[in-house]
Amino acid sequence: MFHLKNTLNKPTSSETARALSLLVICVLTLSGCSSADDELRVYPLSYQQMDPEAMEAIFEQRSGVRMRLAKPISGVSALDALARGEVDLTLVENSTPFESGVRAVLPTYKSVLHLLARDGFSLQQGQQSLKGASIYVANDSKAGKTFIELAAQRQHVAADDLHLVSEFVPGETDLIVYFGPITPSNHAWYYPGYRLLSLNDSLAASNRDHLEGIRHLVPQMRVTVIPSRTYDLPGNEGPIASLEVDTLLVTRKAVPEAVIYELTKTLIQQKPRFTAIAPALFSGLTENFDPMDLNFPLHRGARRFLNRDEPSFLERYAETINMLVYLAFLLLTSLVGISRWRAQRKKDRIDTFYTRVLAIRERADGEDSDFLLAELDALEKEAFESLIAEKLAADESFRIFTELLSRARAELKP
Repeated sequence: MFHLKNTLNKPTSSETARALSLLVICVLTLSGCSSADDELRVYPLSYQQMDPEAMEAIFEQRSGVRMRLAKPISGVSALDALARGEVDLTLVENSTPFESGVRAVLPTYKSVLHLLARDGFSLQQGQQSLKGASIYVANDSKAGKTFIELAAQRQHVAADDLHLVSEFVPGETDLIVYFGPITPSNHAWYYPGYRLLSLNDSLAASNRDHLEGIRHLVPQMRVTVIPSRTYDLPGNEGPIASLEVDTLLVTRKAVPEAVIYELTKTLIQQKPRFTAIAPALFSGLTENFDPMDLNFPLHRGARRFLNRDEPSFLERYAETINMLVYLAFLLLTSLVGISRWRAQRKKDRIDTFYTRVLAIRERADGEDSDFLLAELDALEKEAFESLIAEKLAADESFRIFTELLSRARAELKP
């Protein structure tokens, strides 16, 4: 969106100004809640008319943090200022090429191409072309420049032959390219002596498939129509074939996650209030969009809010985790059971050795002691071989066995 007040002396409508003020105030207020920053810089909408003192008062009341509207830098677009770290928030069309360090927050509204031509200037086939024409792309719009480049290719006009001007000059500028919302009550971008053009009757007169071709070359752009009599302006007596693209609220990657989370939350939850004021500006606010359709990755704060209802890792895999825990419990129980079973078997084995030693002691009165001692030696050897083979455990039971064996030997020796 852009403002030609300085050059056109045309005020905006109070309704649109109020609506846009509300959007900017909301963004400023919520973003200022970062504990790390006490001042947030926002690139202002070019034709936004607002009361800075009123905005400052609302901002201070709601957040306690100071805000500062960044001044537009001559020759520097809003996106460039954002990428350079000179501002923290701005609005760009979704057809804008990716810029490192820039992250999307939400789609806000649909920007529609408004193409205006100076009276006496025509783009119909066989008449004037874009070559040498004075073209003003409002707000240095990336979508506007992309459209002009594609139109120039259609007319076989080289890029060096395009004459893009940075300022609008009434009566001298041949074309105005403006991407913005359809707002019938506000057309500050219009100036007497110009008329709206339909793409079907101008750049694509020889091929009505040209609009579809643009859509395929720039997937973010969609064919749309401005209904007849939407604007009480020359050229809108009938429907106007045009293009539209989503406008994104974007921020820097370095802006704290908590700030963007709260910003996204309020924009979504307060959408009915915003839409009641200005449907054209706020109707595009939605959380039901595919992030893969955006030219910029989502900021982590926006992503966290949008995924707030998604199940957590534990919730997603609860059944699998329960099954694994159950299997682990069964495995542990089985291991404990096997361990106890093996221990009991070893205990049973050592008990047989106890019995055999006691049996040898009972035979001491009627048999030769040397023969009984030899049996004890053989029993000891057998016990230690079982210990080595892990058929017996080197525990308290085995120690008792060795003591019993020693006492039996002592009793049998003469």
